[in-house]
Amino acid sequence: MTSTKQVLGISASPRGLRHGDGSRLLIDEIHKIQTREHLTEYLNNQAQLCVGAFVEAGSKEHKTFDKIYRKLSQLPGTYGLCNSETLLAAGLWGAKNNGAEIEHTNLSDYFGNQQSTLRHLDLLMEKVRAADAILLAGPVYFGDRSSLAHDFLRIMRGEPSLVADKLFAGLAVGAKRNGGQETLLIYQMLDFANVGMLGVGNDSDTTAQYGGTGHGGDVGTGAKDEYGINTSVGTGNRVAQVLKVKEYSASCKLKDKVKIGVIMLQDVGKKTKHFVEKHILASELANKADFRFFYFVNEPLRRCIGCDMCPTTIGKDEVYRCIIQDKRDLFVKYHKELVDLDAILIGGYSPESYDNVTSIYQTYIERTRYLRRSDYVYTDCLVAPFVFQEVGSTEDLQIRTLTSMIRHHTIMHKPILFYVQDGELIRFNDSYRNLTSFVEKASKLTAGRIMYHSSAESYSSYNPLGYTLKTERDRLPENVQRRKENIENRRENFCRMLKERVQQ
Repeated sequence: MTSTKQVLGISASPRGLRHGDGSRLLIDEIHKIQTREHLTEYLNNQAQLCVGAFVEAGSKEHKTFDKIYRKLSQLPGTYGLCNSETLLAAGLWGAKNNGAEIEHTNLSDYFGNQQSTLRHLDLLMEKVRAADAILLAGPVYFGDRSSLAHDFLRIMRGEPSLVADKLFAGLAVGAKRNGGQETLLIYQMLDFANVGMLGVGNDSDTTAQYGGTGHGGDVGTGAKDEYGINTSVGTGNRVAQVLKVKEYSASCKLKDKVKIGVIMLQDVGKKTKHFVEKHILASELANKADFRFFYFVNEPLRRCIGCDMCPTTIGKDEVYRCIIQDKRDLFVKYHKELVDLDAILIGGYSPESYDNVTSIYQTYIERTRYLRRSDYVYTDCLVAPFVFQEVGSTEDLQIRTLTSMIRHHTIMHKPILFYVQDGELIRFNDSYRNLTSFVEKASKLTAGRIMYHSSAESYSSYNPLGYTLKTERDRLPENVQRRKENIENRRENFCRMLKERVQQ
C-alpha cells in the first residue's frame, strides 16, 4: 500500500464546542492518546470542561438557554467536548489506532442558525474532497438526524461526485439508551448510500450493528456511557479496516469474474425470475460478472427457532452448522454455494397489491443468523438491496434489506431498484447503470478483500453480547482451539484465492 487513507470526522451538533482552530487541536489531542484507559480519562476531562463552559456561560446564574447558547458561541472553540463530539473523538481514535489519518470539522462553521445561512462552503468542500471516509456524529431529534446533518446531506446531494465511492459511517447520541439512535443511523446511512457512498457499521468486537450509539441527555454525561464509547471506537476501527480493503483494491484486480449472488426471495407469479433472466443474465453484464441466480421463492425453508447455541458447532465456513437438518431445506441444500459468493444482490418483487405475493424473505433473513454467528462469513462483501418495485408499492423492502444485511459485517451499496409499471420496466437505463456500477465496485473490492484478508493479522469474530450460555461455551479451551483452527482455515482459503484469482 502506498498511502494512508483519511477519515474526516464531522460534528453535526448545534451544541458543539470544537470549531475553527479547535478542530486541529482536537486531532492533536487524539494522537496523544495511547490506551483505552487514557481515552476514558481524556473524554471525562473534556466532558467536565464542557460542563464548566455551560456553568460559566450562565447556567449557574439560571440564565435562559438562548442566552447561554449565545455566550457559548463566543468561546474560542478550543476545549471541551459535547456528548456527540465525545462519540466522534472516540470514533476518530479508533480509526487512528487502525492506521487511518484523521481530520475534524464542525458543521456549525458552515451553516448558520437560519437554514439559508451558508458560509465558507468552499472550505467544507475541500475537506470532504480530501477525505476517503466520513464519520458523521450528531444528536437524535425525534428518531432522526439534526438539521445540521440534514443540510450537509442536502449539499452533498448537489455535489455527488465529492463523495462517490467514499465510505460513510455514523455516530448518534440520545437522551436515553433507546432514544432513536438506531433509526437515525439507518435513515442517514440509506440517504448517504443513495448519494453514492458505501455504508459500514461498527466492528465485530462491538456486535456489528449500525454505528456508534451513545446516550447522554444532560451536558457532559455522554462520556460516562462506556457502551456508547465502545461502539464509537468500533465504528472508527471498522471504517479504517474497510479503507484498507479499498486501498488494496487499487493495486490489484481479479483474474476471473466476480461471483455475484442474485438472491430472490419474494415474487408475484414469476415476474422477478423473468426480469432477471431477460435483463441481467442475458445482458452484457454477464460478460463481466459470474451471476449466480438463486430463485428461492418456492424453496422449502424452515423458520429459525432461536437457538441458544447458534451455530451448533465451531467449524469451517464451508460446513453447514445450523441445527435445522431437513434435507429439503434450502440452507441445507445451498449452504456451500451461498458462502462461496464475492458479493450479493438480495431482495425480490415489491408489488402495489400483496394479494398474490409469495415470500420467504423474512424467514430467509432470520435463518442467516447462523452465518452471522459463524464469525461473519460475509465480512467485507459488497451487498445491495435488489428490488423490482411496482409504482405505488409502499413496502420499502430495500430499507429492511439494508438494515439486516449490514449486520453481517458487510459493505453496503445503494439499493438497486428496477421500477415496474403495467408489467413493464420503466427508467430501465438508470437502474441498469446502478447495477453496472455495483458490478464494477464488487470486482474491485473483491480483489482487495482477498488480498487484505490473506495477510490480515486478525479476523472478525462474533461477540455473543447478551448471550451468556454462548459466551461460556466459547471460552471452553477446546472451543478456543477450534476457533483458532477455523480462522486459520479461513486465512488459507484467502491465500489460495490470492494465488488463483488475483493479479497484483
